[in-house]
Amino acid sequence: MAAPIQTSVIIIGGSIVGLSSALFLAAQKVPFILLERHKGSSPHPRAIGWTYRSMELFRSVGLEDAIASQAGAAQGKPRRVKATTLCGEWFEESHWTKQPGAARGPPPQVDPSTITPVHDVALSQDKLEPILRAKVLELGGDLRLGHTMTSWSEDADGVTTTATSPDGTPITIRSQYLIACDGARSRIRNDLAIPSSGVGYLRTLRSILFRCEPINHFLQRGIHQWTISNPSLDAFLVTYSDSRWALMTNDAAHDSLTESQQKALIRQAIGESEAQPQPITDADIEILAHGKWDLAGSIATQFSSPGSRVFLAGDAAHTLPPNRGGYGANTGIADAHNLAWKLAAVLAGRAGRGLLETYDAERRPVARVRHDQIFVREDYKRFVAGSEWERGEGKGVEVLDDVAMELGQLYRSSAVVFEGEGEGGLLPVAKTPADWRGQPGTRAPHVVLVRAADGETISSLDLFGSEWVLASEEGRWVSEDQECRFVQVGRDVREVKEGEFRERFGLGSSGAVLVRPDGYIAARWAEMPEDVQETFRGVIARVAHRPLTDAAR
Repeated sequence: MAAPIQTSVIIIGGSIVGLSSALFLAAQKVPFILLERHKGSSPHPRAIGWTYRSMELFRSVGLEDAIASQAGAAQGKPRRVKATTLCGEWFEESHWTKQPGAARGPPPQVDPSTITPVHDVALSQDKLEPILRAKVLELGGDLRLGHTMTSWSEDADGVTTTATSPDGTPITIRSQYLIACDGARSRIRNDLAIPSSGVGYLRTLRSILFRCEPINHFLQRGIHQWTISNPSLDAFLVTYSDSRWALMTNDAAHDSLTESQQKALIRQAIGESEAQPQPITDADIEILAHGKWDLAGSIATQFSSPGSRVFLAGDAAHTLPPNRGGYGANTGIADAHNLAWKLAAVLAGRAGRGLLETYDAERRPVARVRHDQIFVREDYKRFVAGSEWERGEGKGVEVLDDVAMELGQLYRSSAVVFEGEGEGGLLPVAKTPADWRGQPGTRAPHVVLVRAADGETISSLDLFGSEWVLASEEGRWVSEDQECRFVQVGRDVREVKEGEFRERFGLGSSGAVLVRPDGYIAARWAEMPEDVQETFRGVIARVAHRPLTDAAR
């Protein structure tokens, strides 16, 4: 038998979260092998909206422009109406988040340029994944498509995985860690016997992907989703804005349809009216794919257990239904980013293995909040009305601000030093960046800066991404044995708007902020302490989970 192939990390599953894991590991120069049983992306577009935070993460590895150039115009939250049919009567638009205290209408819109350097984009998942694959290969990543995992086992020193190649050849891979990105029916999660909580299984839906050129003119009205309801049909119609549409129906009512029956169902959803000059015929409809999927909401009770070398990410960790908040695939992308920098630090000896335990502590509460936010909003509230979840875990859950959910969820873990006693237990789960003002455990706020070296206008977020960064206006924070990069505001970068850095980070004139490689604030000092270097070394040792004697290494 051939000797096992050696690598640092093995990724099981090569859809959007597996590819994101590969991308962020490759950017950190961590050796890995990704196994994916399919030879390419799913024919179904699946997710389409990529949020501010996901685009910030893609920007950090040089992919923002490549993705934006292939995407449609930024659209914010997809717009939805209830209708008798596409060609029939359209009723009042429904909003993902309502105006606070109002019966209808969305909340006031925030100027994106004040909170982020990026735009959200609309690009179907099957078009995004090839961009990620190409970048991973450019960075030297090892992607093995058409490879099926057959077994895996964990021991004290690592993980052994067996798989078959496309021609049936068996291979064995030995790695130090494993990331399970193998979907909602994760074999690895099941092997670990990790239970889930949440609303659970709701129903099975059938999805028909199709093209129908004569109806594309409806896109000019700016609506992306239609809840179809009439005496003969209850369905959901969605456009991907690239001439592809999907019709979703209850599988129990429309199981095992022939192509002719699928087209008849599509024509029922489209309907007839003066808005559509010619009735739609079967010849106008091209069926591209069809399938079925479970509508469900569940969160694994552990994303990883203490001391384990195996981590769940994406749908393997949390099954969240498609939603206008972008809480599904985007949540998995953030899982991948959170885990990648921690694995890189531990593998390089810059952090102790205790840092890896903060992955579960940080990401599982985020998934839980997003699960709950999906099911207390109008889009999904009816699915859980009267359920055990609504009476129990969901009781009293309030709808949170969109920007707070997207850019202001709080991490509580031992990789964050909170000001005062405790670990942030009294703080809310999410607030806007403007309200947080540099709170440890939150994403570093966006400030427009000019880089002194070349005069280029950048975001404060561009300062973070691959290493620890200490930033301050006060130059006395720096020392020769300091392992993190020091950025002095006013010397290395200057503000476009005077005083904005201190204001947004909540700092005094001599204060400083320590930012992790993932762009989250690990610690903050409003003003410089007297024993600055001793204090700083102690904080680095604490958040990196290693002895204080190693802190200056």
